[in-house]
Parts: sequence; structure tokens; C-alpha cells
Amino acid sequence: MKRRERKHLKEDEFVSTMTKMIRFFRQYQRELKIAAVSLAIIIGLIAVIRVIQIKSSERANMELATILKLSNNLRNKVSSLEEVPNEVTELEKLAGRGKFSRLAYLYLATYWVEKNDLAKAQSYLEKFPDQPRDLFYYQALDLLGEILIWRQEYNRAIELYEALEKEKNMPYVRESILIHLAEALEKKGEQKKALEKYRQLQQEFPYSAYVWNIADRIRRLGG
Repeated sequence: MKRRERKHLKEDEFVSTMTKMIRFFRQYQRELKIAAVSLAIIIGLIAVIRVIQIKSSERANMELATILKLSNNLRNKVSSLEEVPNEVTELEKLAGRGKFSRLAYLYLATYWVEKNDLAKAQSYLEKFPDQPRDLFYYQALDLLGEILIWRQEYNRAIELYEALEKEKNMPYVRESILIHLAEALEKKGEQKKALEKYRQLQQEFPYSAYVWNIADRIRRLGG
């Protein structure tokens, strides 16, 4: 008897649950359809974005390969008498704000430095995009600072390097930034400040590749 009662109770509970579910679906049919359509759209958008990312990555890699090939060809033409090699024009077309297209500016500047046309090299580096602030960005600014020193624009070089020294997340090139800042200060005649930077270099980078050069400069400045 009890077994039959339990069976009936379970059947009644099942029927009641199903009735409630049917009533719920009927009541909120429109809202559920909208939610289902929205979910399908979101899934579709995610798939499209992923495809775009893959294609964008492929384009970026192809762009990088082209830039590297052009820069290698250009490096081999440094001693050439050709006034403006075709590679320069091609790199100028590729230069931009993309992850790798920024490198075109750096390679163009390097070429003109090797050709001893510092004004042209500087013009490319001054176009270098300021985002993202990665290794390429800091390398470009470091080279710009060196060009300013070579052109005896010491105030601009010092201003640039002092700003870079304050950067907290600057990767890999801090040692180079400090030695060029010290060099700019020394050449400007600010020997005391230059000496401080050389000593800072000794403390922060005791195994620096510049260690003997730094020690020699410190002795020369009376330190």
C-alpha cells in the first residue's frame, strides 16, 4: 500500500514539475527566444573575432618577414653609390603603427646613420609610435638620443634620457640609457652630474660590458 502511495506521489510530483516547466516556457517564450538568439550572435562574434585574429597574425608575420628581408638588402647597400635604394621606398611604405611595421622606422634610421646622414635618421626615429612601450620603442629612443649627442644637441639628449631613466618597466636597455645620459652630461660640461651617473652605472651594473670604459671615465673626471 505504502509503495503504491509513494509511486503515485512521485508521478504527481513529476507531472507537477513538467506542468510548471511548460507553463514557464509558454510564459517566457519570447524572452527565451531572444536569449537564445543573443547567445548565438555572441558565439558567432567570438568565432569571427578569432578568425580575424588568426588572419591578422598571419599578415603581421608576413609583414615582419618582408621588413627583415628589405632591411638585410639595405644593409648590404650601405657602401653603394645608389642615391636612394628601392628598399628605402619599400620600407617607408611599410612603416606604421603596427606591432612590426614600427621596425621599418628603426631599420631606415639605422641605414641613414651608417650613411652618416644623421638628420634623415633622426626624422624617422621621431615618427616612431610611442605605443606599445616595448623593447623596440626603447631601442628607437636610445638611438635617437645617441644621434642627438652626435649632433651636439646635448640638452635634448639629456632631457630624453632623463625621462627614459624614470621609466619603471623599461626592458633590457637601462644600462645603455644610463651610459648615454652620463656621456651627454659629460660632453655638455656637467662633470659632477656625469660622474654621479657613471658611479650609478658601476653600482647597478658591476659586470657591465662597459665596466673598464666607465672606470676610465670616472678617473678622468677626478672620481
